[in-house]
Amino acid sequence: MKKIVSSLLCCMTLSACQQKNQATEQPDITQEKVQHILTTVDCFSDTKAILSQIDQKSSIQQLAVTNSTLKKCIKNLNHTQIYQLLESTNLMYQRFLTTSSGDESMQGLNAYGYALFYPDNAKDLGQGDAATIKKNLPQRDQYLMDQVGKQYIQFLDVGEGYFELKQHPKYTVDMFAAYLPQAEAVFIQRMAKDNADILYSDAAIAISGQALAERALFWENYIKQYPQSRYIKDAELLLNEYQYLIFIGSENSPAFSFSKHHFTIQPETQQALDWLSRQPDTPLVLSAQFYAEALAEPATTLSDEQQAYDFVKQYMNLKPRNDRRDCHQYALCNDTP
Repeated sequence: MKKIVSSLLCCMTLSACQQKNQATEQPDITQEKVQHILTTVDCFSDTKAILSQIDQKSSIQQLAVTNSTLKKCIKNLNHTQIYQLLESTNLMYQRFLTTSSGDESMQGLNAYGYALFYPDNAKDLGQGDAATIKKNLPQRDQYLMDQVGKQYIQFLDVGEGYFELKQHPKYTVDMFAAYLPQAEAVFIQRMAKDNADILYSDAAIAISGQALAERALFWENYIKQYPQSRYIKDAELLLNEYQYLIFIGSENSPAFSFSKHHFTIQPETQQALDWLSRQPDTPLVLSAQFYAEALAEPATTLSDEQQAYDFVKQYMNLKPRNDRRDCHQYALCNDTP
């Protein structure tokens, strides 16, 4: 970078000499200002190039050096450059964490993860212990398992016998949040907090009813406070999804049951409603009140559970989650394949 800066400075000096005798003088630019501008340009392009060189053959030491380089550079960049590097880091981690031991449940890394997290169950199933399974993994996969917990590498139980090796969402907070506008920083910080663990497991909701309500209310307030946010559309998707989970639930975590023309609200749903009832009035809080009142009444015109769910969806104006957008892995949402 120093060579590039020196060369450019020389060129600028020669150019200045050639123009010295011109009648119109250019505004004075100090050498310090030129040095800063050139260093910023080189910092961005060089750092982006370094990020692109990390792949599935790189070492944890190389990843650490790259992250250190990014940390030193980012404070000098504008927001457009920062967003570009943010995207580059996501791709960098995807390349670095590429595995080859199979994607099926109870195979490869999934078998290793199950034995690591649930050793007694794995033994009962004849899976063997984690150390033995690890020895049979491809060399690169073994290496990656040794790096879990370093440089924001996370190995997460995602349910149904599957485990995911991924970049921890806190990476984006620690690396980028301090240098972004408040609306975007708040978005990233909340996403990293919520996505440190899973939301769904085996088609069931993996967090409490109160946690669902807290998240929904947060995104409702976020949308109101930051209507011009770069991530406003994703915030709206999140609010819609959490409302749906509170009032309808998921396949294996229904919000209510219906029998003989009567609704029975499930305990986790009731927990969400109780928590919302103690909050200041907002559209979400009022919706929860209407929901509780509606489900407390007999529904003589409804004959089965499917009709009951259709009624609640229409009554509450609820829409299913957008499966084309995943907002539950990282500190930012991503399009699904």
